[in-house]
Amino acid sequence: MSDEVDLIIEKAKELSASIRGHELTLRYNECLARMNNDRTAQDLYMKLVSMGKELNDIMASGGVVQRPQTSEYEIMQRDLEQNSLVREYIQAQADYLDLLKRVIEKIKNPD
Repeated sequence: MSDEVDLIIEKAKELSASIRGHELTLRYNECLARMNNDRTAQDLYMKLVSMGKELNDIMASGGVVQRPQTSEYEIMQRDLEQNSLVREYIQAQADYLDLLKRVIEKIKNPD
């Protein structure tokens, strides 16, 4: 039994190394490092996350989400359009999480 567990752990280490070396992981980590060094990008990203949470809460309670016509929304939209790092980070994060999701799904359902 111990040999089987050791083999599984060894394969898990190989999978982990493969994921860490994958181009999507490398791109995500590079964007994350750049985000960590850019306070403006961090602040914008946190505002977007907060807005997303608010929208999810509204939808979860059965409310209707409407596009706000506020100056805050317009400023945030303009800031996002001008901040390519935040857009790149969001895309890299989505791609990385999709990779992990696909790997987990394949582990759960190998066929």
